[in-house]
This record gives sequence, structure tokens and C-alpha cells, in this order.
Amino acid sequence: QEHKMIRIFIGFLLCFTFSLASEEPLPKKPIATSGYYIVTYKNYDVNMELSVNGYVIKDGASNEDSSGQADINYWIMPGKNIISVRLSERKQMKKSEIEFSPKASYDLVIGQAGQFPDEGEKFLNFEWPKDNNTTPSKEWIHLEFVPPFIPPSKLWEKAEKIELTANAKEAAMKFSEELTKALNTKDPKKIEPLIHFRTKDTSESRYYPMNEEKEKKELKNMIKAIGSSWKLNKKDVVYSLLCDNKILNISDKKGNSILKGKNGAEIPLYLSLVEGKWIISR
Repeated sequence: QEHKMIRIFIGFLLCFTFSLASEEPLPKKPIATSGYYIVTYKNYDVNMELSVNGYVIKDGASNEDSSGQADINYWIMPGKNIISVRLSERKQMKKSEIEFSPKASYDLVIGQAGQFPDEGEKFLNFEWPKDNNTTPSKEWIHLEFVPPFIPPSKLWEKAEKIELTANAKEAAMKFSEELTKALNTKDPKKIEPLIHFRTKDTSESRYYPMNEEKEKKELKNMIKAIGSSWKLNKKDVVYSLLCDNKILNISDKKGNSILKGKNGAEIPLYLSLVEGKWIISR
């Protein structure tokens, strides 16, 4: 599975062209009223890029066949949501090496605790090709949907829409610098307030109320493992808006986090504006 996440003390889960897909939500009833939104995908002999509300599930960097899944409860918001996919032709050394016709697909599944994704309720589906034409269009295909329920979260009602101005970028980077500085103090009392909203909200969105004692222990373990090695790389920074402009991601050109520590640790910078102040929200 190419979709990789690095867990940092409290579970960091670590572009649009507007054309609508012809696929429609599957007419399956009853629809669940709670649970976990999961995207499963696979691609063979064609490259795939896949995202939900701007959150990248799979980039198109690899030329390898793949299959995988991603829990997207954090990124499901009230109202219109968008799953976006783009397929591009893969350069083959020898066409004789292609054993099967290119194909790609994804499913949006609503799963319940204890279920495997294939046991969940399939809500949306995309399959390619639809006919004998196996040459991908290289255009983004967007599928809009309104979710039957919203995972518990205070973010969507509290977060302000972000206008990506020069001042906003400067203020978001300043917050990122403050977060880096706090991490390098190795002082839980300075770190915890900066990540409290994210810790609590993401826990609740997956139906696990925040356990303060457990979070304190994991934070101390992170500090012990990473120490004051955190560095913020401000070269070639990319600012991307997600989730109806209520989340700002700060990354490098490859989509990787610019906040990294030793032992391969990194913290994705998904920021939001709440009451005029920047917070780390996802």
C-alpha cells in the first residue's frame, strides 16, 4: 500500500479542474447513520491520483501497480464533498510486458467498528475504463456527494474560510515557527495547548473520546524519542486549501511535510483559523 502515514504521539494521519464524473451514488439502502468513511482503491498499468476534498490519498508519482485504503473521517464535512481522481498513461519499456488491460477503481465505503472495508456499505463507486477505450484522458474527474452523516467534529462550525493572501501565508508560517519552537523546548506545557484542538477533535471524529492521561503519556514518549531535533524547511513551500477552504496545508513541492525531526518523524501541517487564531486542526 502506497498510502503511508507516520504516527506522531497523537496519531497524525498524515488543484482542482472542475468537471463532474458521470458516476452517481449507488442506490443502496438503508444508508448508515454513523461509522467510518473509507476509500479503497486499486490501479493496474495506469497511474492514479486520488484525493478527497483536497486531501491527497494517493499521488501519481509511482509507476507501480497498487491497491490501498484510507480512513477519511477527518476530511468529511457538512454539505457538498468531492472525490477527485486523475488517471495518466504509464510509460512502458515494452508493450509486450503488459499482461492485462489498464484499469483503475475506487470505492467509498461506510464501515463499522470491527469490520473489514469490504464488509462495509458501499456508498460510491468509480471504475475505469467504461468501454474499450483504455487511453486515460489525463483530466481530473470530480464526483460530488453529500454524506448521509457527518462524523463528530467541532471544526466545521468553528473554522473560518481562509483567503490565501500574502498576509495569511505569513501568519500561518509564523504559527508553524511557533509550533516548531515549542516542540524543541521539550516542555509538554508549551506543546499541548498548540495541539489540543486537533487531539480532541480528531479523537471524537473517530468515536474515541480524548483520554488526557494517555495523550500526556504519548506526548512524553514523543519528546523522549525526537527531542529537540524538529526543523522547519521553508524552502519551496506550497500552500494548499482543503475542505471548502477551511483547512490550509503547508508542504513542500512533493506534498511532504516541511516540519521534520529525527528518526523519520514528521508532522503534517494542516492548519485552520478559529476565532482569528491559527491552530493545527488535522
